[in-house]
Amino acid sequence: QWHRHRGMFGRQKEILRAGDRVCAHFQNSHGAKSQATDVGTLLQFTTSEAEVQFDDGATQFISKTWVVERLGAWELDLAPGDVVYSHYASGKGRTSNTDLGVVVSLLDGGKVRIRFQDQIIQTVPQGWVEQVMRLDPGDRVNAFFKVNGGRARGAKSMKADMGSVLAVHKEEVLVVFDDNVEQHVPKTWVCHRARPWTLQIEVGSVADIHYEVGDDGRRSTNTDIGIILSEPMEGRVQVQFQDTILQTVPLGWIVRLHEWTVADRVQAHFKMAGGKSSISAPATVMSTSLLEVELYFDDGFHQHVSKAWVTQRIRDWHSQVSELSSGDVVIAHFKRPGKHQRSEQTDRGIVVSILPRGEVSVTFQDDITQVIPKGWIEEVASRWTGQRNSFSKEVEISSLESNKRQSSTPPPVPSNGLAECVICFDARPNGVIVHGETCHQSTCFGCAKKLQLAGGTCPICREIIDQVCKLHGD
Repeated sequence: QWHRHRGMFGRQKEILRAGDRVCAHFQNSHGAKSQATDVGTLLQFTTSEAEVQFDDGATQFISKTWVVERLGAWELDLAPGDVVYSHYASGKGRTSNTDLGVVVSLLDGGKVRIRFQDQIIQTVPQGWVEQVMRLDPGDRVNAFFKVNGGRARGAKSMKADMGSVLAVHKEEVLVVFDDNVEQHVPKTWVCHRARPWTLQIEVGSVADIHYEVGDDGRRSTNTDIGIILSEPMEGRVQVQFQDTILQTVPLGWIVRLHEWTVADRVQAHFKMAGGKSSISAPATVMSTSLLEVELYFDDGFHQHVSKAWVTQRIRDWHSQVSELSSGDVVIAHFKRPGKHQRSEQTDRGIVVSILPRGEVSVTFQDDITQVIPKGWIEEVASRWTGQRNSFSKEVEISSLESNKRQSSTPPPVPSNGLAECVICFDARPNGVIVHGETCHQSTCFGCAKKLQLAGGTCPICREIIDQVCKLHGD
C-alpha cells in the first residue's frame, strides 16, 4: 500500500492498495504523459512507479504522480476455491458485467486465476472481483442440479432449486436439495447463498428445526422444536423432536436456537396423566441435562420435562439481574402457603446463601426464610460489601496478637459434614427435618422450626416437613 495526499497541504490522505480502481494518466503513442485520463485497476507498485491495467486491456508502468483519483477501494480476501463474481476479459478490455467463477490460484503482481461457468480459465486483476461467496457446511443455497438421473456427467438443470450445503471441496460442493436428493455439483452452479450458516450449536442445544416428511424424506415447510444429540458429521446432526422421534437432518435445516438457561423464566408444556399437556404454562428453569430440563411451575408443581417442551423464553434473568452474593438485599417473589405457588407480589429480603440447582435461600422482612428459585428474584435492591458473619467487639490488640500465638483446635464438624446451618450460617446444624421415611440435617433447630411454621420445605430435597427434631450432643 502507499499513501497519497489530496488537496492543499495534504489535508486528506488516501491509502492505495493492489486491486483498487483508479483514474490515471497513461503513456500516449509517443511514450509521454497523456492529456486525458482513463480508468484502470492497480496491480502493483514500487517506490516511484505503479503498474496499472486499464479497462481497454493495456497494461502500463506509470509514475505514481499520474494517479489522479481512487475510484473504489478493493478490500476482499481471496483464497483458492472461493466462489466469486468477477469481471472478465472480452476482446481487448474488461467487461461491464460479471460472471460466476471459482478461484483457481492467486498469482503475484495483483492477479488471480479464475475458472468461469463456461469452464474458460482467465488470469485477471484481483480488483476485477466484485464479490466473494465462501461456502460452508450448513449454508442455505440456490443451486442448479444434475438432470438425467443425477449421474456424474448429468446435464445442468434449466432452473435452480433450494438446498443445504453438506460439504465443500476444491471444485465441487455437496448439496442436499429440499426434496432430499444429494448431489455433487460444480461450485459455479451455486447462484445464490440465501442464508449463511452462523449458528453456534452444541450437544444438548434446543432449536427450531425442519424435519423429514413423506416417503421421500423431503424437508418440511414448518419447523418443530428439537434437541441436538450429536456433533455435526458430514454436514448433518441427530435430533430428537417433541414427539421423541429421532432424525438425522442437515445443518441448514436448523433455523434458530432457543437460548435459555438456569434461572430464566420460560413457557413450557408439563406432564399430565395422558402425557404432554396441550397448553403451556410459565415456569422457572432450575437445572438442565442432555435431554431434560428441571422446571418449577408457578402453580407450585416441580417437574423434569423434555427440553423440547420449552416453547419460549419469557425473561432473560441473567441480563437483568447481576450475579448474587450472600448479604444482598433483593426484591423477590415468595412461596405462598399451602401448595408453594409463586406469589403475584414481591417482598424485600436478604440473600442468605446461594444453593445448587438454581435455588437461593432468602430471609424476607417477616423473618421467614424460604428456599426459592433464583429466577424469582426481580432485582437486587442494594449490594453490601465487606460484611462480617457477626458484629465485631472491641478487643485489645495485644490480646488478639496473643490469641494468634496460641494453638487452637478447629470446632468439631458434625457427622453430616456441615459445620454451620445453611440458613443462618451461625449455629450448629442440630435440627433434623423429617419428611416421610427420610430426614435431612442441614439447619439449626431454630431455623428448622421457622421453616416448619412458615409452611416451608426441606432445604435439601424440598419435601414437605412432617416434623422437626433436635439432635443433642456432637
